[in-house]
Amino acid sequence: MILDNLNPKEALGFLSWKLSRMLTNILTSLFVEMKVDVTVEQWRALIPIYKHDGMTQGKLCSHLSQEKTGVSRLVAALEKRELVRRVESEQDRRVKYLHITDKGRDLLESTMAKAMERHNEAVKHIDPVELAICKKVLWQIIEPTLDPDCIPLGIEDDRAVT
Repeated sequence: MILDNLNPKEALGFLSWKLSRMLTNILTSLFVEMKVDVTVEQWRALIPIYKHDGMTQGKLCSHLSQEKTGVSRLVAALEKRELVRRVESEQDRRVKYLHITDKGRDLLESTMAKAMERHNEAVKHIDPVELAICKKVLWQIIEPTLDPDCIPLGIEDDRAVT
């Protein structure tokens, strides 16, 4: 049977899921320590809104690779916490523009350095060259599936990851 021969160390889906869970748990612990009242999912959603203030909620769906209903709930929670503000389009009431508030901006700016520090701690035992290769290969898997209008932040001008 196929299941008998599965090796988690060779299953890309398992490895990517496990890494994602590990990094999410690291951030969750950090936010508890810092007494930040936001989930990791909400925090991650703030980043593209911060970088592209005024983006549409539909564009956020593409950036997050999530369905409209899930993003709608996510944005509602951010709005309730006064981290973002939704503005309805005057031309099309179905279109919502997202703006980060001062409170949302402050939250990101006060947590980003620590979050990056924790991520760096998690991979400090890995040879930097091997880590760069790992990131490059993962990007080669991910890039063909992306919406061309939603290239992830930081690589809009240079699509190659080094």
